[in-house]
Amino acid sequence: MLAVVGLGVAAGMTLTACGGGDGAGSSSGKGVDTLQSGAPAGKSTASKGGAHDSAVDAKRPQLRLDTSLEEEQRLSDAYNACLQAHGVPMNTERAAAAGAKQAAPKVSEKDNSKYQAAYDACLVKLPLRPPETSPETNAHYADDYRAYVKCLQHRGMKIHLISDTSVYPDGLGWTYDDDTTGSLPESKETEADRACLLEAFSDK
Repeated sequence: MLAVVGLGVAAGMTLTACGGGDGAGSSSGKGVDTLQSGAPAGKSTASKGGAHDSAVDAKRPQLRLDTSLEEEQRLSDAYNACLQAHGVPMNTERAAAAGAKQAAPKVSEKDNSKYQAAYDACLVKLPLRPPETSPETNAHYADDYRAYVKCLQHRGMKIHLISDTSVYPDGLGWTYDDDTTGSLPESKETEADRACLLEAFSDK
């Protein structure tokens, strides 16, 4: 999960939201989940407003709360393959160690402006997170997110709610507790994340 990631712990786009953009979801206790998994850190070009931006967003794949891990991974791989084709350095060593078909970038959009053109060109392939997981499209986002964190805690994850303004001025996130003794095994975190995502953000 990502040091700062979206709403998910999956290596692809799900709970890729916890920890860092590098898929940190370990029990190191330093991860932060913001529900923005899979997206480059910071505001993307298409999120800044404007007719052109809306046109780009209209062509991007739209994830749903019930999108399968396989489909999320397929879309994530397509996005990363585009970045690779445009010259963005890939973390091939990590991908090989994990047995992944497609490597993820070594650098994020915000960390190296040298590759900004590549990120702009591939933005159309970057999946949009489910609208329920954004405060811009969900009036009950804050309550839902708190319910999401409570659900993860009830399932055994040693985490706590924090404020996170990296994407939204009133954003929320979670981080691991200082003491993660007895926490849910990392191998079970993706399953817990998907279950809690549906439970907290689906229509009641």
